Order: sequence, then structure tokens, then C-alpha cells
Amino acid sequence: MRPTENLSRNTEAVADSLAAMIKRELTTKYSCYDGYLNPSTSDPNMINADDRMKLVDWCYDIVDHCKLSRETVASAMEMVDRFLGMPSTSVHTARVSDEALVDQSKFQLLTIAALYTSIKINEKVAVSSDLFAEMCSHVYTVEEIEDMERILLIGLSWRCHAPTAHQVGMSILSLLLPYVDIPEVTWGFLMDEMRYLTELAVRDYYFSTQRASTVALAAIFNVISDASTKERRRRELLGIGAFLSVMMECFDFDHPNQIAAARSRLKSLRKSKNSLQEEYGIKQILLPEEEMRDLEGSSSLHDICCSATSKLASFPPLLLYAQEHALGNGSQLKRMHLAPKSLLTKKQEKE
Repeated sequence: MRPTENLSRNTEAVADSLAAMIKRELTTKYSCYDGYLNPSTSDPNMINADDRMKLVDWCYDIVDHCKLSRETVASAMEMVDRFLGMPSTSVHTARVSDEALVDQSKFQLLTIAALYTSIKINEKVAVSSDLFAEMCSHVYTVEEIEDMERILLIGLSWRCHAPTAHQVGMSILSLLLPYVDIPEVTWGFLMDEMRYLTELAVRDYYFSTQRASTVALAAIFNVISDASTKERRRRELLGIGAFLSVMMECFDFDHPNQIAAARSRLKSLRKSKNSLQEEYGIKQILLPEEEMRDLEGSSSLHDICCSATSKLASFPPLLLYAQEHALGNGSQLKRMHLAPKSLLTKKQEKE
């Protein structure tokens, strides 16, 4: 299948959809831009960004092993972030939210419940709570997972369909499709890199405080301006920046400075990721005059944009990871996830 077959060619419908997603992310009921973690706290019991990242990695491991979409993890973490970052709707949800910020086991249970919910919402396979508890090696019971799911949904007022950065990015690329003449292989490269960067952003707590559209634009701009890209492909991608500039005038995106900050953060995140893989400040896109003149014929894009305002396989359980990667040699967990002490303590209490 050609890469562009994943993009919609109904530009008017896509523009309407993108405008609706941007409107939704601007509502207080779908945003948590103030954040919920305090990096300056000295309390060792407080959940931190590293704890969150480890659980995101565990969720990615789960969906990868089960051949599910990584978008499911993005949706799950969006629910976790929003639940913890928004004012609670009841005394009970407020108590659970407060506990999750100081109790690794509770925070982990909240994330597991969110992934369980996200799979039910976004995937075509059905996953029972019994199977999910088994995947967690019964560190949490079926009742605990289902109870936390109920609390999560109540806390979110049952709003579970916030747009993800990748969804917004695909809508943006769909709008560009009729106006950008680049080879299919270059489209495939652009889409794959954009997907990778948005998945990388899910791991970083900073991006949970940013709009999905800001992350999507940052990812696309970074792909088309990446100095490491082959010169020919880079020239092909560079023209996209002109059309993105047109599009940014038509939708209620973030201020360019905010997008630039996200680009810088995403770039440093990727460098850090690449450094880890090897071991085991942003430049504005300057368009040639010829490409700027090409914009004169792009009024139709401007008009269109502005007119829109099986069964799951089992996975090695959490406790097993703790035993294999930490308990044997006393080292910290490398692939999974919150400190094993919280898992083992909970397991022992049940036994």
C-alpha cells in the first residue's frame, strides 16, 4: 500500500475535522496544560517524570507485543495526565488523584486502568479484565483494575476521545497532500518520522502540558528541517514549510514561539534517545524565493482551511520483569518500570 493511501483526500472534511480537534483541545475539559508534577519538590515519595516515562515504556511494550497501535498508549497517557491535572469532580476522585501522586503503586494502577480503557475504546480486539490482570501477574486484582477504571472515567466526566498529536499530524498532512508534489517514498519517510517523534513525545512529561497540535507541528517542522536528512530528500521536504505557513494562518494553533519551544524540546529529546541507543535551539526554515512565489497559487488551500474553522497474547508480567531485571543482580530496572519494591510489597500483602 502506498503511504499516501493513509491520508484523506477529502480536504474539506479533513479541514472541518482539524478545526474540531483544535477547538476540543482548547476547552478546559480536554486540557491539563498547567501540569501536575512539581519538579522542585524534595519529597522522595512524590511521583516524578521518570516514573511516568517508565510506565509509558511498559505500555509501549504491551501494545507492541500484542500488535496493537501505539496510538492507544498516547490516548491512555492523555487520560492519566488529564485526570491528575484537572480539578476533580468529586471528593473521591480528588482523593484518588492525590494518592496517585505520592504512591507509586496507585499511580501504576491508574496507568494500567487507563491502558485497559484505551484498548477497549480504540482497538478492535476485546480484552477482558481477567486477562488484563493476568498480564500484570495479578499484582492488581480484577476488581482493583475495574474500580480504578470507573474512578478514572468519572473523573474525566466520561470524556475519553481527546485528539492525539499523531491524529492531528495526519490531518495536517492530509491537507497538504493535494498541494505538495513529492515522491511516495518521501511521503512515507515524512509520515514515519512524524509518527516516531509524536510517540517519543508521549514519553516526556513536558509534552503532556502542551497542545496536541503544537506537538504535531513541532514534529513535522523538525522532520522537514532535519540536517541529517539526505540532501535530495531535504529539498523535497523543504517546500512543505511554505504550505504549513499558510495553514497556520487559518487555524487557531499555538503562537510560533510556543511551537519553536516544542521543536527545541523534541529535538533534544531525540538526541538524548539516539545517544542512549548508541551507548547500549531551533533554526527557522528559510524558504527560497521560488518556493515563496509558489504560495501565490495556494489560495485554494487557504480557502479550504479557513472555511472549516482475536484475542490478546499474554505478556511477561510486571513482577516477572522485576525478578529478571532487578532482583537477580540488585540493579535498577532497565526496561520496566516503577521500583520493584512497590510491586513486591503489594504482592506480599495479598499472599
